[in-house]
Amino acid sequence: MNKQQFEKSSYQGKIKETVKLAEKMRVDGANGNPMDVSFAEIVKDKFNVSFAEFLYDLGIDPTCDSVSNISTLDAVDDIRWIVPEIYREAIRLGINKSPIWPSITTGEQTIKGLKVIMPYINPADSAPRKVGEAETIPLGTLSYGQKEVGITKIGRGIKISYELQNYAAIDVVSIFLQDFGVKLGMAMDVLAIDTIINGDQLGGSDSASVIGIGTAGTKVYKDFLRVWVRMARLGRVPNVIIGGENSALDTLNLAEFKTNAFGGINAAGVPTAGNLDFQTPIPRKSSYFIHGNVPANQEIILDPTKSLLKLNAQPLLVESEKIVSNQTNAFYATLTTGFAKLFRDASIIMDSSIAFSGNGFPTYMDVNTYEDVVIED
Repeated sequence: MNKQQFEKSSYQGKIKETVKLAEKMRVDGANGNPMDVSFAEIVKDKFNVSFAEFLYDLGIDPTCDSVSNISTLDAVDDIRWIVPEIYREAIRLGINKSPIWPSITTGEQTIKGLKVIMPYINPADSAPRKVGEAETIPLGTLSYGQKEVGITKIGRGIKISYELQNYAAIDVVSIFLQDFGVKLGMAMDVLAIDTIINGDQLGGSDSASVIGIGTAGTKVYKDFLRVWVRMARLGRVPNVIIGGENSALDTLNLAEFKTNAFGGINAAGVPTAGNLDFQTPIPRKSSYFIHGNVPANQEIILDPTKSLLKLNAQPLLVESEKIVSNQTNAFYATLTTGFAKLFRDASIIMDSSIAFSGNGFPTYMDVNTYEDVVIED
């Protein structure tokens, strides 16, 4: 810790108030809604410098300074406020490192409380009818309803010994805290995938339907085409697949995926140029995510723009306490979040262990209901 640099720093005496501003934004936000703002964003907005420049001006070098170096300064009451923010930055970086959920959600919504009311609309008798001159236009119906979606708190505490704080550089500790953040990101992936599979209602009323394949136990490219074509006819773009390791290996071993031959493949396994301009928008490529929360033999196929909405009640909260009895500092990181299912037909589960003949598309994916329209006289 460069004490001389700290003594002439323009930010001395401003750390606590800056941290408090960040905490207020995370609780109240700009319009009363919590915001997931980083300390680096607050520093940039308030002082127009990066977080690294802010630390440098304070005389802090994360590559060699330990937390103990910072805490021994005379102005410890002010500068100690930056320690949880340094740790929060590391955890936040880990959370955002490689999660699945951003790729399978259409967006995020900040909410107040632990529950939110979501609307749903069901088309019913809405097929068009022929209307004669001066005749009354017949009415169809759309049913509107509401569902209540709950969210949950996820988190974990981690203890850091006095020895680690005294002798390990901040950057070294941050590496482990980033990994801790990665685990929190994984927990959010579990919540997202569980919502896709089981829905957001206690009774499972909007859970994903499970369909089979042409020949149970023998997965072929056509099984994917069957799902893609049906979802495309419903206006969905199913360009994401999620499965376990074994399912992923089986899928990746299909000739069409090994050669990326969406145009076709001949008997010798050589890709051929497709001369059929297929207008129904099946995906030309799909993103495949591997996750252990998907049951064996099953793969989720979904449209990420219509499947899930992420709900945020409380962004990442990092709190700390000193435990003198065992000479450790405990840090607790929590998130209050959840996911709401938007359209049930935006995701479906394909199970390669059962046959499609007895496990076909659910009635709510019967697109002929909408396409087999008779313009009555």
